[in-house]
Amino acid sequence: MIKAPAAPELRAIVQQYIVFGGPLASGKTTLARLLSAHLEAEMVLEKVGNHPLIADFYRDPKAYALEAELIFTIMHYHDIARFMKRGRFCGDVVSDLFFDGIEAYTSFTLHMNDRKTFLPLFKSLQERVPTPTRVFFLSASTEFLMKRVRNRARRYEGRMTFEYLDGVNRAFTKFIARYQRAPVTRLDAEELDHKPPSELVKRLEPFITSRS
Repeated sequence: MIKAPAAPELRAIVQQYIVFGGPLASGKTTLARLLSAHLEAEMVLEKVGNHPLIADFYRDPKAYALEAELIFTIMHYHDIARFMKRGRFCGDVVSDLFFDGIEAYTSFTLHMNDRKTFLPLFKSLQERVPTPTRVFFLSASTEFLMKRVRNRARRYEGRMTFEYLDGVNRAFTKFIARYQRAPVTRLDAEELDHKPPSELVKRLEPFITSRS
């Protein structure tokens, strides 16, 4: 019998791994880019638009939930693992990709039987990626999030319904209330909207360690 080679060990030596989490359209990427530039940190960004089933999923979330969430999870794991394999997951790292938050999404999108299929893979991959040193959680009303979705006019989000977004938003609120893997700082996305970059950085600084 030929034994399969052992999976390569993924290593991360980080001072700070700061992650912005929350429902979609809450402003995670904007704040991640801003903080990454301020800290001169590596940045890991979520890639959603190249998901092969994203349009089908938003058109009919119930029909495509399991395969869509499995692909999302593999894609997100790959985005983080690629940084680690290239030796770039060191020093300060800022991300809008909250891997743990996948559990919030799937608590709403997947039925019980599908979750039984999904969770073993998710938990296995979760053990392979670094745990954040700080999570900034962006909360907002579903009305605010829906307005931002419509304003950014991404083609694959065109069929997203208010009911779907509201379900995700509620699931995230419940998830973050019991989340204990990392310290969480809650931010009001609506209150921060249209604030100048300098003021946004000031709001984040008390919870981070500067390099200087």
